[in-house]
Amino acid sequence: MNILAIEISTSSAKAMLYSPEDGIKAVESIAFPANSCDVMSQEPGDIYDLLKKCILSITERTQKIDAIGVCTTWHTILFLGQNHNPLGRIYTWAHNKASVIVENYRRDDGFKKWYYNKTGCMVNSTYPLWQYIYFRDTKSPMCNEKALISSQQAFIFEKLTGEFVMSKTTAAGSGFLNIKSLSWDKDILDFAGLKEEQLPALKEPTYSAPLKQEVASELNLPPGIPVVLGGADGAMNQIGDGAVKHGFMTFSVGTSGALRMVADQPILPNQPSTWCYYLIDDMWIAGAATSGAGNCVDWFIKKHSFGEVKLKHDDLGQKLHEVDRDDAPIFMPFLYGERCPGWRDDRRGAFYNLTGKHGLVDMYYAVLEGVLFNLYHCFRLLTRDIGKPSKVIISGGIEHSQEWLQMASDIFQTELAVSQVQHASLLGTAVLTLKAVGGIPSLAYHTPTPKRIIKPQEDLAELFHKRFEKYLEIYNKC
Repeated sequence: MNILAIEISTSSAKAMLYSPEDGIKAVESIAFPANSCDVMSQEPGDIYDLLKKCILSITERTQKIDAIGVCTTWHTILFLGQNHNPLGRIYTWAHNKASVIVENYRRDDGFKKWYYNKTGCMVNSTYPLWQYIYFRDTKSPMCNEKALISSQQAFIFEKLTGEFVMSKTTAAGSGFLNIKSLSWDKDILDFAGLKEEQLPALKEPTYSAPLKQEVASELNLPPGIPVVLGGADGAMNQIGDGAVKHGFMTFSVGTSGALRMVADQPILPNQPSTWCYYLIDDMWIAGAATSGAGNCVDWFIKKHSFGEVKLKHDDLGQKLHEVDRDDAPIFMPFLYGERCPGWRDDRRGAFYNLTGKHGLVDMYYAVLEGVLFNLYHCFRLLTRDIGKPSKVIISGGIEHSQEWLQMASDIFQTELAVSQVQHASLLGTAVLTLKAVGGIPSLAYHTPTPKRIIKPQEDLAELFHKRFEKYLEIYNKC
């Protein structure tokens, strides 16, 4: 059986050919040009055309595709006219113009908790609800009383099948869905001034519809093959890494950072800090996401390279053993605002306790450590309510630095299983699609073996505990 998994990310279109017998057989990726995608927004027609190019590059090499699975980013909004044509661009989680409006609502603790307990989402500009409020309040011509509210996923699925639907998994990250009833929340819709018929019909991520004849002809595919609705990248990543078992945590450190664990009920702490979204089959994902990770490291490298002198991660990493960790500066990794745990768009990055004796390697060390302290802060809050993980699977750009991986294990004082899965969200989409069409009995069928295990150095536990306490002291003051 051949599965075609397709994905629209923040910056590219992707396609993967997968079979349970042979594994990953081919992967294609096309970066979006700047005029089609500026990270904050995307031109719908352009990204669909590039996705079709990705698909064609796969279908031209194989005679048989049995099913298609769809994956997109989690928090997007697109306005459609009554004829279902886009009224503007797709706006992603990075579109933060709603932050000023959101701040007024976030100051109201009663409202914040009411909204959080309904949706599992924070009052934050990341979420499509608050982007809708921004466009409504600024009287955007896209946002009229008859406009339909779509998303990356609903748009792509409708293009392929003609059906206007969204998976409950993706909808859980919209801010409109009731996290317990898994239906569009009437109170939230009333608050926004929307009617349920303006939003897509809700379906399970395993829902499928037949591929349209005209699209099949364009893409060199059999008409009528099932197109599985799928879910958002973070959820598909959880499946791809084989972490749908209770007690398994995924720990991603790429451009941004994330921690995720599966639960059999919504996890909603009394003090809103972490998020909770629906996954599949009476499973939810509780997690935390940070805005600053590899992007902070890249910022440091770029800003401290002059002329022909280019700093390199590997060169700096090899000198980390020279750093006096007890006396190193403390870095607050909020160059791009804060998501978890404080959800403050106005929080800023900074070095603290920096003196004239500190050099580039000390500062580089502080950046690596500060990113992990932000994630460890989230880890402590998340595990307080869901329990400590029995297994932590780490992935992302951090894998390229043995020093940073070891630092993560030492700070968290836990073993880290380094994922060997490439393209985890695409692979998770393929596995979900297999389940949807009866190719495998359950998602737990997929159990990838880690590349290696990183073990913590217990003798550094006290050092990092003291360093983290300093970090928290600064965090609570700024």
